[in-house]
Amino acid sequence: MRSLKQFDKLTALPFGISSNTVEQHAQFAKNHELMLPLLADPELKMISQYTGSKRFGNFSMAASRQSFLIDPQGVLRKVYNPVNIFTHADEVLSDLQTLTEVIDQLGSLQRRQREMQDSITAARRIQQSLLPDLSSIENSSGQIALMFEPLEQIGGDCYWVQSNSAQTWVGLFDCTGHGVPGAFITMVLLSGLQRLGNNLTHTSPARLLEQLDQYLREVFEAEQDKFSSSGAEGVLVCLNHQQKKLNFASARRPLWVQQPDGVIKETKPQRRILGQPSKLQQWEEQSFTLSSGSRLFLFSDGIPDEGNPEGFSFGKHRLKSILQHHEQVSLAELTSKVRSAIQLWREEAIQRDDQTLIAWEV
Repeated sequence: MRSLKQFDKLTALPFGISSNTVEQHAQFAKNHELMLPLLADPELKMISQYTGSKRFGNFSMAASRQSFLIDPQGVLRKVYNPVNIFTHADEVLSDLQTLTEVIDQLGSLQRRQREMQDSITAARRIQQSLLPDLSSIENSSGQIALMFEPLEQIGGDCYWVQSNSAQTWVGLFDCTGHGVPGAFITMVLLSGLQRLGNNLTHTSPARLLEQLDQYLREVFEAEQDKFSSSGAEGVLVCLNHQQKKLNFASARRPLWVQQPDGVIKETKPQRRILGQPSKLQQWEEQSFTLSSGSRLFLFSDGIPDEGNPEGFSFGKHRLKSILQHHEQVSLAELTSKVRSAIQLWREEAIQRDDQTLIAWEV
């Protein structure tokens, strides 16, 4: 009786099963004042699955007395064979206590994992709500295509666009880290751009990067425990529709310009990081006059840094070769070819970083 109450406390149901009939079980329970439920399995349908016992006509070859510890999911956790009837109940109770603790720990871990996944899902929705729809600028600013491959569900790459009848702005940023930490910085950065980008008529890429840099520094300094080494690389371009003049400024990320002759010119980025102190006092700005049909490429370092099983990187030269070789295809097809080339290069290796490519034909 004491043991049965202990089993109840652990929400466990002990029962016996044998090849005897219901009547035989009833008599056995009465003779021994047994409170344990007994199940009759004269055909050995269940017993044979656990013990290997078999029936031959009216006779059965029964295995020795055995016990089985089965968890709530039906998983067999332990087999007791042989069984010592004097110590068996205490042995099972001890194992059951351990199993219950493990199940409780697993349940707690699963709850935390669900909560974490819910948080990541919510963060992903917030991040996606901040990312613009690039197709909104196609009518006035030419074709544009995007390859956006976060390492995890959310990541540290982001992009930004603003467009009106006179000019179009496009920016790509690669923030410190990936996953949740990187995504959090992208949200800070995009929120800053939304505040600073309300009136772009009388500003420039260099001026906007300067303001964004100051904004990020203020945020990072106010929350040093969270952003002690945070920052972002990026490139910001502004296209004047009428003049076909392109102004841009960058922080460690290059801008590639492909004129109609197919040759890609790589601009040198400024060697500084947004949100981090720098000895450089001013943000530099460069400009181009573009021909109709020119293409611009903005990309994060996750593309050239992608590795293969041998440990070699995809490299800028390989990316440039693909872009130049397929200069006649649409931008959507071009970004698809880049994605396929990276996957082919990676083979079975794990993706290293977030990967973003913006292809823009003006």
